[in-house]
Amino acid sequence: MVAITQDQYLPLMEAWQKEHSTTTVSTLCPPYDEIRGWRKEGRLAVPPNLALKRKIMFHIHDAVEPKHPNLSRTLHQTTRLYWWLDMKDWVTRYVENCEQCHHNPTTVRTTTPTITSLRSKIHEVQEQYHTTLEEWSSLHSIEEKTNKGQGNWLKEEYLVIPPDEVLRREILQLLHNTPTAGYPSQDETFAQVSHLYWWSGMRMWITDYIVGCAICQQNKNITHRTCTPLYRISISENALLFQQIALDLITRLPPNRPHNSVLTIVDHGCSRAAVFLPCAMTITGPGVAQLYFDNVYRWFRLPSKVISD
Repeated sequence: MVAITQDQYLPLMEAWQKEHSTTTVSTLCPPYDEIRGWRKEGRLAVPPNLALKRKIMFHIHDAVEPKHPNLSRTLHQTTRLYWWLDMKDWVTRYVENCEQCHHNPTTVRTTTPTITSLRSKIHEVQEQYHTTLEEWSSLHSIEEKTNKGQGNWLKEEYLVIPPDEVLRREILQLLHNTPTAGYPSQDETFAQVSHLYWWSGMRMWITDYIVGCAICQQNKNITHRTCTPLYRISISENALLFQQIALDLITRLPPNRPHNSVLTIVDHGCSRAAVFLPCAMTITGPGVAQLYFDNVYRWFRLPSKVISD
């Protein structure tokens, strides 16, 4: 959604690129990172669109547990992912004007059904896996606590997630796949999830999830050098027998009297035949030429094109 809005403000994006090119931070760059979009120091640049900014703040401040964090934490989460002009002042005003943060019961900000149902779904799944969680209580030091009439299994202050694949995928889709999450890396995703939830083998599960994320794999940065493609030796279509050859030496073989190496002469044109000639590892250029003359040239008497490996 950020990238789509950026396309609507393309002249402004280009103006920002020129306007901020002389600051101490890196300039705005066209799309090249995890998801499509203009960036500043790796953070998505947000155009002056009020609806988009409110949607970003909803996911960062209103929706994700713990809901309605303080100003410092909200600023930290926002500046880690996004950038726009006067962002600090804008986020400060948003948090200061949040009625629910100031405990005004008359105008309580509502959350979407998806976010509201996630907490209740975790409670329902915990009830389904009650026996498993009781076994975990002794193994992983988790305990059941009552919160507003409902029991929840917790490990310290983190919600315990039972071994339910559907529920775990919903959590990862919220914290990893949403447009405002921006498909973060494995470590960043683990930090987000572990701030709210806990389950046994969580890091390995998140790693496998991101490895299977198609968008992450399509857009991840290449961290190793690409291999040089194999080059096939070109030959003419009507090459005669041993007209184009390749020479190579196989050395350090078990000694057989004076010989401890093999000279290979391969026909690259007509027959693909190979000739193996015993020699010594101390053989020189004239010695190789003499072996070639005695065993190939005098039999075919054709000017060969030699390829030396």
